[in-house]
Amino acid sequence: MEFRHLRYFLTVAEELHFTRAAEKLNIGQPPLSQQIQSLESELGVKLFNRTKRSVALTEAGEHLVIQAKEILRMSGALQSELRDIEQGKTGELRIGFTTTGLFVDELSHPLKTYRRRYPDVRISLFEMYSRQQFDALLHQDIDIGYVRLTPDTTQDGLDIHILRHDRLCVVLPEDHPEAAKDSLTLADVRHEPFIFYPEKSGAAVPERVRRLSQRAGFTPTVVQEAAEVLTHIGLVAAGVGISVLPKPVDSLRPGGVRFIPLADEDAELCMALVTRSNERNMRILNYISLAAPHA
Repeated sequence: MEFRHLRYFLTVAEELHFTRAAEKLNIGQPPLSQQIQSLESELGVKLFNRTKRSVALTEAGEHLVIQAKEILRMSGALQSELRDIEQGKTGELRIGFTTTGLFVDELSHPLKTYRRRYPDVRISLFEMYSRQQFDALLHQDIDIGYVRLTPDTTQDGLDIHILRHDRLCVVLPEDHPEAAKDSLTLADVRHEPFIFYPEKSGAAVPERVRRLSQRAGFTPTVVQEAAEVLTHIGLVAAGVGISVLPKPVDSLRPGGVRFIPLADEDAELCMALVTRSNERNMRILNYISLAAPHA
């Protein structure tokens, strides 16, 4: 059985006249009769009672009218759904992001535009450290990653699209002796107690700070670990220690602390959009075209 057989049948059922139905379908009357007979033979039932003067639906024919209309409606809807899937207009998009990504336009603007342009795509957001996002992408757990990394970072199987560079800042209590300065080097605060992200978190900042401090000839004294940006800021304000965070976090304008840019060479982290290499899913590619148009 083909969809055209059902369309032929419904046209005859509507007209109850083979000649008029054939004219409406723009085919000959004999071929139409043959198609209906073939359909009846395949189904093993009689669909029409025919006489020389009239055509009437059988009870089985009346039932098929209902079912055929539903089948054709569903087939049309299915075609539309499949086209939407192929064009990336439906389904789920899973995006990982670091907390500091929330403070920059490179995340918020494409996300707003994508929601508006593809309203039927369900977006799921996951706050994750950068290294966790690399693993999640490789294991197909997320589709897009917004990460913090150094410019030379690479990862087999992933494409990294640099979106912006952000200066690292020392976060000091506002009454700290160095808090009035416009910039500092990491060596200037070498004797201070540091607040770090957990060692195994996969955050990019601690790795960068360790490299910078090694180059400055010291090892930071870590007195407290904290997983969240706001916790870092609160602990600094409470005098527990100092922290190092990317500049965009300063947009929170937290009280009790000062963000002092680091003057050290390479005291910066990039924000990057990370995707699986050779990505072919249109839902993901549509987002990449908005968030990293030159990728």
